[in-house]
Parts: sequence; C-alpha cells; structure tokens
Amino acid sequence: MKRTLIALLCLMLLAVAACSSAPSAPAPTPSPVETQPAPAPESAPTPVAVDYGLSQATRDKVAGNLKSTTKYALSESYTKLALGQHHTFGLGFTNRLVAKDNFLIELVFKRAIDKSSNTIDVATAQNIIPWLAHNDFSITPLNPEQQSIQPIVIEVTSFTDGSVPPPGTYEFTARVLHQGGFFGPTEEYSGDISLAVQVV
Repeated sequence: MKRTLIALLCLMLLAVAACSSAPSAPAPTPSPVETQPAPAPESAPTPVAVDYGLSQATRDKVAGNLKSTTKYALSESYTKLALGQHHTFGLGFTNRLVAKDNFLIELVFKRAIDKSSNTIDVATAQNIIPWLAHNDFSITPLNPEQQSIQPIVIEVTSFTDGSVPPPGTYEFTARVLHQGGFFGPTEEYSGDISLAVQVV
C-alpha cells in the first residue's frame, strides 16, 4: 500500500514537472484593426463683413459739391435696392454760421407708393425702423466754415412685423439741425432733403 502511494505520488510529480517544462504556445497575434480617419469637422461659413461706411468715391463726390456758399450736399437722392441690399448715401454740410455750433442729422420715413402711385399702407414709420438700424447720428460740433460728411444707410429688410416689403418707392426726409441755443440741435439748418429707395 505504501508502495502504491509512493508510486502515485511520483507519477503526479512527473506529470507536474512535464507540464511546467513544456513550452507554452504563443498567444495568437491580434489581427490589425482598420481605422478610418475621422471626418474633418465641418467649419461654419465665415460671415462676410458688410461695409456700411462711406466709399471714398462718395466722399469725394459730396466734398466736390460743397461749394463755398452751400450749406449741404447729398451724394444722390435715389437708388434701387432688393430685399437684403443696402445703400449708403453721403450727406455733407458746412457750418455757415458766425460761431461754433453743434449739428445733427435727422432722418424720417415719409411714405411709400407702388408703381400706380397708391400708398403702401403696411409701410409705416414703425415697420421701417430696421431699415435705418445702421445709422449712428451723433452731435457734431463744427467751427465756422468747417465741414462734415456723414453716411446715411438704408438697408431693405423685412418689416418690424416680419412681413416682406412690397415693391415700390419708399421716400425719406433728411434734415440737418443745429443747436443755436441751449436745447441741443433742434433748429432747422438745411430744410428738407428728399431721399428715395425703389424696392424691386
């Protein structure tokens, strides 16, 4: 019995020794994983900067029309625009007063008419407000005979109520005001200056 146990024990030791000395099989090599490059992120379109300023040609035109006796000069009084387009008029004025004074441009919507000269009722001063959003009319101090040339921007957009402006002629009145007292530029200097935009 002892011999049998010893024999079994020896067999087991031999089996363990054989297993530990046997070379281990190499681990399987993983197959390469094909990776596709990630798509480049779509870049947002670069917004195009819109220039609402006066062109040099417009400045030169207005400056050339500011003669020695004129109070003001307008680059042009009429233009055609489609929805989304804008035009920058140039309005120049000279201080013809005997003392330094403060000046200010005022621009108001007058009326709109269709091709049959009928009033476009939806074109109200309230609805036109977005068209004038790029104007910055600020008080301009001028010495006698000093000049200023300023932009008047009209951009045809949807009305304030969201509706699309019908085709027609949209008329505006610009005025140059001067101070002449204590209450800011409220006195007439230029009289009414007519501007018109034909929406096509």
